[in-house]
Amino acid sequence: MAGLALAGPTGAVLAAAGDVRELLTRTELDRAGALRSAGDRDDFLAAHALVRLCAGRLLGRPAQSLTVVQSCGSCDRPHGRPRLAEAPGTGVSLAHTRGWVAAAAADGPVGVDVEAADDGPLDWRTASSVCTEKELSALRSDTHPRRAFLRQWVRKESLVKVGAGTLDEPARLDLPVYGQEPPSWHGWRLLDWGGAEAVGCVAAREEMRLRLLG
Repeated sequence: MAGLALAGPTGAVLAAAGDVRELLTRTELDRAGALRSAGDRDDFLAAHALVRLCAGRLLGRPAQSLTVVQSCGSCDRPHGRPRLAEAPGTGVSLAHTRGWVAAAAADGPVGVDVEAADDGPLDWRTASSVCTEKELSALRSDTHPRRAFLRQWVRKESLVKVGAGTLDEPARLDLPVYGQEPPSWHGWRLLDWGGAEAVGCVAAREEMRLRLLG
């Protein structure tokens, strides 16, 4: 059975999820409530609702029956890699950015990332600190280097979320260049998507299906 990834604008996801208070735990609602920006709160709520919708569709279970738990190995705060209390063998991942959210579920480790896209200038200092020379060369030859950078960045983030690397030294993740090389890395499948508003990627061992909402 292939894994599943869902992504879409925050507003569309909240509309599809219904009353998020019926889906999220008290801890998640409190975390959302602590965010100062209304947009940030909506993005958080939508992402945490979407991961339940995604896992529910994969498992054939109501989203309301799934509890998402997050914990950190180095502190007592409720953050870190998410997992399902009722289905610990199912891998789940979620991500949110300005106005967009994404989630993924699979029979094993899975990582997803999404970033809001625009055609503004690229910060080359940042790019140089996180990209390999091969990636930088591709960025320099691209007509939209910032968007090309974001496509590489979401790939790195998704692989970090499955434990294939760390963000301490992202340039060590010598990834295939988007659009030029096969979308896989050391046995991990990379499923990319993107449009005018956002770009994203899912990393998993198994085949993944993607559905865009809204």
